[in-house]
Amino acid sequence: MEESKRIDNSEKVYVYVYHLKPPYIEQLELETGLYFELIELFNSFQDKYQFIPQFVPRKRLNREIANDTLDGMILGVHPVWFKDKDKIKFLWTKPLLNDRDEFISPVTKPFNYLGEVSLYNMNIGGVRGYHYFRVAPVLKKRKAKLTPTSSELQLLEMLIKKRLDVAVISRATLNYYFNLYPQWRDLVYFSKVPHEQYYRALLSPIKLESQFNIIESLFEQESFLAALEGLKAKYGFSREVFHK
Repeated sequence: MEESKRIDNSEKVYVYVYHLKPPYIEQLELETGLYFELIELFNSFQDKYQFIPQFVPRKRLNREIANDTLDGMILGVHPVWFKDKDKIKFLWTKPLLNDRDEFISPVTKPFNYLGEVSLYNMNIGGVRGYHYFRVAPVLKKRKAKLTPTSSELQLLEMLIKKRLDVAVISRATLNYYFNLYPQWRDLVYFSKVPHEQYYRALLSPIKLESQFNIIESLFEQESFLAALEGLKAKYGFSREVFHK
């Protein structure tokens, strides 16, 4: 009773997510996955605000930002992805998660990224709508073919069936599927040089500064940091800090 009363009296703040892939979002309808558990942590360790997760496609978020109508925070993002390398347009938390996008290939035909030319004449797999900055110049020159897929799972399945020469997929998502399908692990080769490595943080519009400061203050609580580390371990994330 006290808990529900507390939540009812809290000011609601939307936290938008747009990475529709595990482990970040497992089942959207059931609100399962790392992002939802992370937002639960924000709610568990303070009682001033109720942070509410909501899935919104990236294109709509871009429109909201362009129109200056963004009314919530965005979870799991990096300053470079929102053209805010110097962190002056938005407020940013400390890194919450570390990930990397891997170049993978069939183990029978291993691929190592050695610069742009190494991608020439390749059939490259990627998720439709994603931007792969190392692949884009090669496609622009028409030196390689892009095969778009609807999801990371489809991308991985196509690579395992050798319908692709190389694909780009995040390590966290790969680990998730390798746990489900352990037999796949030995069928995939990792390039010694990844596509990129980066951290994920939380972005907030400056107008939500007081709400943002509450989340920032959680990083000073040992109990919150311990819970965050436990959550990351549950989903197989490394402790290594990536800066880009």
